[in-house]
Amino acid sequence: MNLRLPKGISNFKELRTIDADTNPYTFVDKSLLIRDVIDDTQVLLFTRPRRFGKTLSLSMLYYFFSCTEEGTADLFNGLKIADNKDFCAKHQGQYPTIFITFKDVRPRGYEAAYRKIAGIIAECYRRFKYLTTVKDLLDKDEQEFFSRITAEKAEQQDLESSLKKLSRWLQKHHGKNVVILIDEYDTPIHAAYFNGYYDDMIPLMREILGSALKDNDYLYKGIVTGILRVAREDIFSGLNNPEVYTFLDRAYGEYFGFTEDEVEALFKSLPAVDLADVKAWYNGYQANDLVLYNPWSILSCLKSGGELIPYWVNVSDNALIYDLLTGAGPSIGIQEEFTTLMQGEEITTSLDPHLNLRDLTRDTTTILSLLYMSGYLNATSEVYDSIAYRMRYTLRIPNKEVHSLYANIIEKWLSHGQKNDWLFQCLEDMKAGRMANFENNLQQIADSIFSYHDVKGRTPESFFHGFLLGLVLYCKHEYTISSNREAGNGRYDIALLPSNATPDLHGIIFEIKSLPKKASEKQLMAAAEDALKQIEEKKYQRMQEAEHVKKWLYLGVAFSGKALKLAHKIMAGKAVEQRDEIG
Repeated sequence: MNLRLPKGISNFKELRTIDADTNPYTFVDKSLLIRDVIDDTQVLLFTRPRRFGKTLSLSMLYYFFSCTEEGTADLFNGLKIADNKDFCAKHQGQYPTIFITFKDVRPRGYEAAYRKIAGIIAECYRRFKYLTTVKDLLDKDEQEFFSRITAEKAEQQDLESSLKKLSRWLQKHHGKNVVILIDEYDTPIHAAYFNGYYDDMIPLMREILGSALKDNDYLYKGIVTGILRVAREDIFSGLNNPEVYTFLDRAYGEYFGFTEDEVEALFKSLPAVDLADVKAWYNGYQANDLVLYNPWSILSCLKSGGELIPYWVNVSDNALIYDLLTGAGPSIGIQEEFTTLMQGEEITTSLDPHLNLRDLTRDTTTILSLLYMSGYLNATSEVYDSIAYRMRYTLRIPNKEVHSLYANIIEKWLSHGQKNDWLFQCLEDMKAGRMANFENNLQQIADSIFSYHDVKGRTPESFFHGFLLGLVLYCKHEYTISSNREAGNGRYDIALLPSNATPDLHGIIFEIKSLPKKASEKQLMAAAEDALKQIEEKKYQRMQEAEHVKKWLYLGVAFSGKALKLAHKIMAGKAVEQRDEIG
């Protein structure tokens, strides 16, 4: 069976009409979404990661509800929604429908973003230009308002009220309240946060959305999509209790993403592909108890004949993720948890679906929530915390595709334009105990990537700790890596314990010291020696899980700005001590 795959097509009409009779596109039927949104509350917000079918879903809703689009009835022939003839007779083609998408609003400056938004609303108005020709529908001021919008000469207050005014005119002309569909509402907000104009963008988007969806007497149904549920005080203040559906909810889960049954049916065209491998690469997303696959990745894999490589992570906007993982805020918490996740383990945390982007560099829970809502983590289970009165979730990296993104981010950051073998040679020197080479390479990496920006707003030791954690993560196949754990008489900074498969490697313990900028080489060396002494005095090597370690490499690291010094010592491990005692 040869599938004609609609990869990259988000226009429902295009998908359902091009060669529909002779060579139709493969369409995974999600049409019952139409029925469910009608039965729900007036305003709905669906948050899902990019490339999970949000735009196509809204396009489908548009062509079903719109009373101004001609020749669309046949688009739904053969779909599940068409079986409900009474429902279709009542709702199909019955409503004036406004559909706008903000998915391409990503400029680096506010003025450019404002012009982009003005252009999107102008294009929306042009689709309804017939309103200006209806006798007595618009008075003189309203005609001028309409002209300012379509000419993209509107003031901000015009844009803020534009959707509500348009809905009033549509209701007046057609005699029915409108459906408003807003796609990727938060893309301009992400761009604003990342590029430094967040405080300018928030009021604009708040007013545009608020005027359209709050106390709008001409609104029948409002449906909004995005990646995140931006905090109520930022965007949705005052809205009439919109119903929000995220990955944490089972409701509507089957409409965004492919279910296991759907993927199995699609891959019947490629019987040689092992579905277990497909699952390992692209599965791992759950809407409560429902397991989902990334649609973009599945379609890409099918189109390539079953090649299992990263697809989604190469098209998503990963700039914010890169910034978080290489900076990771003033606390070391996210770096510790990220170390655990990269080794294939799970962490348990609370999640906040109502994100305030201002907290991203201050709040570990907010960072983890963003990674989860954006599709970079998956919640495998949940339990109610009766003490804190909130749910706690078990998180893990969902699949090989996302894991590869994290690995590439770390490698790109640490290599900083150098050849990859330079980075890996540094680690080989560390494992072999070639400390002069290791220190030299470590200094080169620090010279390449450290800057004032890297440590701004956080403690330098926290940043350096995260830097070393990112570096040693490339040893995760040979070591179990941990950070800030209690051992002996204190809490070590970083420890690497050789796995059972590599028992002859050193166990490695790092202790880090931070000195003020411009510390002398002598001061740095003294601090590194103090760090080494601390490892011995605190007996960090006395870990229950280190019984098998034959030898230890203690590393004291001191740094000041970009300058660093290393002190080291090799000691017998408990396994050797016990053998000697028996001998």
